[in-house]
Amino acid sequence: MRLFLAGPFFDDEEVERLDKVKARLEDLGFEVYSTSHRNQRIDLRKPEEKSRRFRLLCEEIRRSDGVFAVLDGRDAGTIWEMGYAFSAGKPVIAFAEEEGFFSLMIDQSATYLVGFDSLDRRLYEYLQARDINSTPKYTGHMVDDY
Repeated sequence: MRLFLAGPFFDDEEVERLDKVKARLEDLGFEVYSTSHRNQRIDLRKPEEKSRRFRLLCEEIRRSDGVFAVLDGRDAGTIWEMGYAFSAGKPVIAFAEEEGFFSLMIDQSATYLVGFDSLDRRLYEYLQARDINSTPKYTGHMVDDY
């Protein structure tokens, strides 16, 4: 099962978090696509580079079986990728290392996990069993009550 890993990677703490998440997901048996691990940084002043990267990321989300989004840092690009995946019918997992935050749109479009202890085998089983026409909830630790 292939997951698109979305999340900010603008400082050392964010890079370390994504490294840890990616390793944990791979340990669970997922194939993980992560632009921060797979692609070099681009020059954001060059429109052609931005356009090419945008198209690549959209294609990678479409090719994935789901999106795993790291919300620590509340990065606008990560949140956009979540919405794009949801609109494409992909399951979306929203993850925060320490504490979730409320957003009605995220609450209704993603399964929310908090902490690395929530990343276990049940996540893989949940995604494999997911019925595209239903909205099952993962039975691990979630933020249910805001």
